[in-house]
Amino acid sequence: MKKLDWGKGIFIAITLFIIGTLSMVSYFISLDFYLVNNNHYEEGVEYQETIDSKERTSQLETPVVILFDEERVALKVIFPDDILDKAKEGTINLYRPNDSSKDRNLALQFDAGNTHVIPMDRMDKGKWILTIKWIMDDLEYQEEQVIII
Repeated sequence: MKKLDWGKGIFIAITLFIIGTLSMVSYFISLDFYLVNNNHYEEGVEYQETIDSKERTSQLETPVVILFDEERVALKVIFPDDILDKAKEGTINLYRPNDSSKDRNLALQFDAGNTHVIPMDRMDKGKWILTIKWIMDDLEYQEEQVIII
């Protein structure tokens, strides 16, 4: 039997390293990945406005309450009366980080009452980001919360 010399050993080690590296690169390229958001450039430009609207929301006397009703499998968004009287228009956005095709946008109806119920029974289990935006006194307010179903 022939002995393996050091030159052939180095050649085999380098060849195995190159094959391993190329296979890992091709595997990572083939993976599907999702951007954090499809319009990330626009949101990046307007991020200071988002920071300001979140700051205004945190300074409200009575905050917006977000509850998960386990019996009905629904989210309840409860606005205090002082917001309800002054708010003009708003939206509720349910964002699914790993699949943007399942995102939901709902319009807020402030004249319908202070409690908004969002059924969650048909929505996939996992992480959702709930963003509530509304305009009050010509300023935008924003509340954001992570929801795990």
